[in-house]
Amino acid sequence: MKTTIRIINKINESMMWVVGAIVLIMGILLTYSVVMRYFFNNPPVWSFDLTGWFTGIAAFLGGGYALLYGAHVRVDIFYEKFPLKIQSVINIFSSIFVFLIVIVFIWKGMEQVINNYQTGAIASTGLSIYLWIKWVMMPIGGILLGLQAIANLIKDIYRIIKGEELIERKEIA
Repeated sequence: MKTTIRIINKINESMMWVVGAIVLIMGILLTYSVVMRYFFNNPPVWSFDLTGWFTGIAAFLGGGYALLYGAHVRVDIFYEKFPLKIQSVINIFSSIFVFLIVIVFIWKGMEQVINNYQTGAIASTGLSIYLWIKWVMMPIGGILLGLQAIANLIKDIYRIIKGEELIERKEIA
């Protein structure tokens, strides 16, 4: 059990590096686009598409990482004052909503991927790339978020039953 949770944590931690690289590339592309637009009056037609797609990729791939480190939105002013077991009960209750979001990401994302793949839909602006490539990040992000939610749920149930941590909790520095 601990090994599985550690593997899930490592997968989502590795996404931080992937997202970081994507954001770096996105920054370079935006800088290039601005320079080309304002100094040479010749903006690349593909930069808007690519940076928009990279934003979506970063958001979906970073969801599990944010959940691992507790970086999603909650009212910390109250939450932090509760005992650890009560925090775990709140986490378990909120997991229901996370799993609903995960189901929608995977279900609707795969629906869109399959539809775009079957129709051969291609982006109509600038970067003529198959749209299913863009949409595949939604179910992948849902899977990453879902795996981390399962790992967190197991840790919270363990903390309620045993009164101790199964694995050390992660915090963003």
